[in-house]
Amino acid sequence: MIRKVVLKGFKRFGEVTFDIPGHVVLAGPNNTGKTTLLQAIAAWELGFRKWRELNNFNPRRNGYSWQELERLNFSAVAVRSFELLWTNRQRSQTFEIGVQVDGLPMVTMEFRYHSAGSMEVRPKADVSGDMLRDAKLAFQTTFIPAMSGLARSEQRLADQEAIDSALAQGRPGEVLRNLLFIAHKDETGWRKLNATIERLFSCRLEVPRSGAELICEYRQGLAADAPLFDVASGGSGFLQVLLLLALLLTQSRVVDGGHRVLLIDEPDAHLHLLLQRSIYSELRLLVAGSLSQLFVATHSEMIVNNVEARELYLMFGTPRLVSDDLKKTIGDALGVVTHSELLEADGARGVLYTEDFTDVDILKAFALVLSDDAALKLLSRELVVKSSKAPLPEGLGGYFPQDHWSMLKLVRENLPALELLDGDAKNKADDSITGDAGRMQRLRWRRYEVESYLIHPEALQRFVERRTGGGPLAEESAAALRNELTNELQQEFIDKPMHPVPLVDKYFKVEPVSKTLLPALLQAAGLNNVPKREYFEIASLFKPEEVHPEIIERLNQIKQAFGVADV
Repeated sequence: MIRKVVLKGFKRFGEVTFDIPGHVVLAGPNNTGKTTLLQAIAAWELGFRKWRELNNFNPRRNGYSWQELERLNFSAVAVRSFELLWTNRQRSQTFEIGVQVDGLPMVTMEFRYHSAGSMEVRPKADVSGDMLRDAKLAFQTTFIPAMSGLARSEQRLADQEAIDSALAQGRPGEVLRNLLFIAHKDETGWRKLNATIERLFSCRLEVPRSGAELICEYRQGLAADAPLFDVASGGSGFLQVLLLLALLLTQSRVVDGGHRVLLIDEPDAHLHLLLQRSIYSELRLLVAGSLSQLFVATHSEMIVNNVEARELYLMFGTPRLVSDDLKKTIGDALGVVTHSELLEADGARGVLYTEDFTDVDILKAFALVLSDDAALKLLSRELVVKSSKAPLPEGLGGYFPQDHWSMLKLVRENLPALELLDGDAKNKADDSITGDAGRMQRLRWRRYEVESYLIHPEALQRFVERRTGGGPLAEESAAALRNELTNELQQEFIDKPMHPVPLVDKYFKVEPVSKTLLPALLQAAGLNNVPKREYFEIASLFKPEEVHPEIIERLNQIKQAFGVADV
């Protein structure tokens, strides 16, 4: 198998080394280099295969002979110009892709730019000619993109290169019937394919028929007389799985004593959550026993959380294996910390712990009202957010924030953390905002909870009007709301909600209004059973001048805790 890949000057990577344990899952969000690694392996294999056609294994004074590659025949990567393969388009230098397979030293291929449609490739001079003849280097790659739209019809293709070209250009839907036609010729493979489709979809494939066009059909059900449909009638998830299985069964055969490397880009595309959870294990099962190696690129949390840690690559910053970073502690950490959280933590500004997820939703709504773009971006995209009261895996279960944070720091030691507590949390250290990743930072609400800052007559009235749709009913509901507010909190608060009298202020410090006052107010207005998770909508209806100063203060402190400046 491939054990190491080194890229220099290829696409997004200036220089990076990938140590490969065997099968590997590349996990991370978009634009982190997952597909780039797949393309690099495909480019190495194609370049090496084409170079060997020269049949010249004797280096000259200036190195091995160059082999020309034309863009139209370069199925590894579909680009409009070859210069797009060079980092920052710096095509004056060669870019290099090195691959090491079991039992052999690294073999590096260098690529030289000629024109938008032409470049040259050769091994570097430090590789011996004898090694370049080694059969272990004769592996072949198949790039498997996410399923595209199925063609209306297909004719039987004459060669494998036509299929490879369509796959490299991200058009697998144009060759699906051809793949099924090839697959059915292998009795064992066809039986495996049908068994998996039956298990996952309760469908049964018919034998493909070849004529002027390829005919591929399936029965929606396992009975002999189940309804018959053309494959084009299948849903996108069904077609995605069918494509993956067909490719694995038709492209995983051993070639010239080497092996197949299957480069699978986003196998989770179009799949619902249950299928996302099982698709990787299905892929592993199908290639078990064959000389095939899987490289899978994904940003599916379901796949990430169901992969063994030793096969998972973090694609944030400098790519690296999870097992290299967490070593023997990975087992304990993954009992509490999910793979997806490890991925988030590696690229996040920090970790924010709140007592409830609704705290963050309300803060984001207030940040939007205040046009605080820096705070909104931070809370929306740049933090790992965990609730201390929610069960695992969404929350912390029975673990303390300090314990969870310590586990995340196994991935990234300089990860700052902030604990935002309700006002009744008296058994923890004093508030502290330092921006220091060496200790847990802490904030408390001066009132009992963040929902206490939603009690504003005008904002609540707007919420009632929004929910009741306006008109006489809305006016009646708003009046009932105001009467209930007056009964509970006195007229002085109605007149000056930003400066409540001491008695009302004390009430907010001891009363969990999300469980008592807010439901009572909304019920009086005729809005029964508004769930707590929707209270952020009240915050979104505030005007900037109505937002309590402490909300503004806390947003600023959260930004300070994670080193974010106002934009």
